[in-house]
Amino acid sequence: MTDYDIYVFLLCLIVFLLLTSLSITVITIIVKQLIKLITLGAEDEKIIKEYNKNRNRKKWKKICEKTFTGFLCAVFVIFFSCAFYLNVSQNSYHEDVPNFKVVQTASMAKKHPKNVYLYTNNLNNQIDTFDLIFVYKLPSEDSLQLYDVVVYEVDGILLVHRIVKIEERNATHPEERWFMCQGDAVESPDRFPVKYSQMRGIYRGENVPFIGSFIMFMQSPAGWLCLLLIIVAIISLPIIEKKLEKVKYDRLTAIGFFAQLAITEAEQNVSVFDKFNKDYTRLSFTELLDRAPSVMRERYDSIVELVSRIDGVRLISSFKNRTFKKGNTPIIRFAMRGKTLNAYLGLNPIDYANSKYIFTDVSSVKKYANYPMRVKVTSDRQARWTNELLEDIVKKNSLKVKQPILVAEQAVSPFEHLKGKKNSLTFKKKLKKYAIAKDRFNSILETLLSVDGVRSIESVGGITYKKGNTPIVRFTIRGKTLNAYLGLNPIDYANSKYIFTDVSNVKKYANYPMRVKVTSDRQVRWTKELIALILKGVGV
Repeated sequence: MTDYDIYVFLLCLIVFLLLTSLSITVITIIVKQLIKLITLGAEDEKIIKEYNKNRNRKKWKKICEKTFTGFLCAVFVIFFSCAFYLNVSQNSYHEDVPNFKVVQTASMAKKHPKNVYLYTNNLNNQIDTFDLIFVYKLPSEDSLQLYDVVVYEVDGILLVHRIVKIEERNATHPEERWFMCQGDAVESPDRFPVKYSQMRGIYRGENVPFIGSFIMFMQSPAGWLCLLLIIVAIISLPIIEKKLEKVKYDRLTAIGFFAQLAITEAEQNVSVFDKFNKDYTRLSFTELLDRAPSVMRERYDSIVELVSRIDGVRLISSFKNRTFKKGNTPIIRFAMRGKTLNAYLGLNPIDYANSKYIFTDVSSVKKYANYPMRVKVTSDRQARWTNELLEDIVKKNSLKVKQPILVAEQAVSPFEHLKGKKNSLTFKKKLKKYAIAKDRFNSILETLLSVDGVRSIESVGGITYKKGNTPIVRFTIRGKTLNAYLGLNPIDYANSKYIFTDVSNVKKYANYPMRVKVTSDRQVRWTKELIALILKGVGV
């Protein structure tokens, strides 16, 4: 930086500090006044409206806002980095790695009509003002040719012009060649010849248009101060926002807003304490379970009913967990993670590595050392599996279980009466209960009903469609998911686009060995395509 640049920078810094101090003082006064208004209740209507707006705002909009802000910051950092690099490497030139220069004049921006040599030699590598050009190491003096574009220095100023005349060594200058340079947009050459010692690099036609204006701004004192201002804003604004959010949250709590919200949203199973600010909302296991969907509470109750019948079992309650033990024998621990009920069982996960059960080994987590098998109870099947694993705990530890009154006369396991609970609903009742599964089933059914000779066979657990003796498809509902078992050989579609499961090893699905989980509109479309292939095979 020159002495003038240093003077301008210090002057801008003084002005910046004065304006920043004034701004901080004004913002502090405004924030304090706003906090006072919120505390006294003058802003109640406004903050309630703001809370509801933020709560109903789509998640993708929040992501887009953060992405856009991050993009702007990244662009600013890139320009600042380029400007810093140009300052550091302004006198460094290499043959293969370019240096960068910003063109600050329009002397090379266009072809002047009187410069005939530009047209006769088809020289079209003009440079506009504020273009960022790539400058390479200057070749040897004898290698420079007519019409090369070079960067040279005159009185400390870098110029980019074209060589239009070369005066070889003679009696006047026996030691070196002289070069006459001229801008393409200028009518006449430069007043004085350029010596090789004045040249800094050569331009080979590579440039980035218009970007130089941003680079020049970032190299200026104003650009440096602008960066400082952005850093201050990034640090201070979240702190102010967080302070205001806490004050607003405390005010909403004080006026009973969340209590009223609990009443209006109880029927919708919506969490009453949607996080106005995540640092100030903390729910216990009981509160989370109370606000969970009814089907989750039913699964929890069905498991606890079994645990409670173990003789001598005791319950240990904490803020986030419900733990059941028999003496020092760990049985099960419940916890809520997000909206999911988790059951941690006192079993060795290694013993069930190749079993049908889906679980996670959490033995590496210290607090779950005695309950190393985690089952996510997200479906009726997982609830049933948890019951079966509880039965294993009872058998392995020789625990006594009280027989339930309703099944006392039956010679069955005390856990047996709940194993068939999932199947208590017929296929038709499940369709009626789960609207999404019903819509997808009806969409596929339209394809089947449009074909003559297709007959249906109904059972408690599902419905099967055939054409003569040719199996077409069998529908069942597992949990809330519609499953289509198709009469196709899975091997024939191993490398196809379709996503399915090979169930040919299950005896009852021997004639319907390809299972498709119809969990999306795309899977509905694929199921229709596969049914069409089956019908095509029987001449339909």
